Amino acid sequence: MKRGLIIVLSLGCVIGLWKAVQEKLQQTPQIHTTEEFIAFGSKCALADAQTYDHITLDYSIDSLKQVDQILGRVHDAYVKEPSSVSVRGIAAEYGAYVGEVIRRSQPNAYWTRDSEAAGQKSYPLHWKTHESYPITWCAERITDGEEHSIWLNYSVLNDPDWKDHNSADWKQRHPEVVVRSTKVSLPK
Repeated sequence: MKRGLIIVLSLGCVIGLWKAVQEKLQQTPQIHTTEEFIAFGSKCALADAQTYDHITLDYSIDSLKQVDQILGRVHDAYVKEPSSVSVRGIAAEYGAYVGEVIRRSQPNAYWTRDSEAAGQKSYPLHWKTHESYPITWCAERITDGEEHSIWLNYSVLNDPDWKDHNSADWKQRHPEVVVRSTKVSLPK
């Protein structure tokens, strides 16, 4: 009798564990495409912004300023205790959101998973005549601060005269912007 009870309890534990694993697997999203990855990240950024900052993001261009504000708070936490911030996770979420804002506002903009220039899983956003890396923008905003403003990156790259960014005339019209190779930043 004691042996039977042990078998029944053991079997119950195995079944319970199996059910718990199945439920967990059903909650974990299955992401197979770039579009699914970006959609999942964007959705997480929306929830994150609402939960932690009481900000409702709406995919408008102006919401990029709110993302800058949110990532500024994350940067402050990162400076105090770097291990307390999941830079990759937060950058992926907000980078997906930022890219979606741009994609939705720019004709013919699209995501790809890989980039010839930046490598696999760099998730470039193709718009106008170039690739942009919103996930990297967000990671740099978190780790380096204001000099990697999301709003500034977008504004400069959206400037129709951006192709002339190395000209003296463009630099004179945009003294607030320092361009270092492909990075755009505010002076310190």
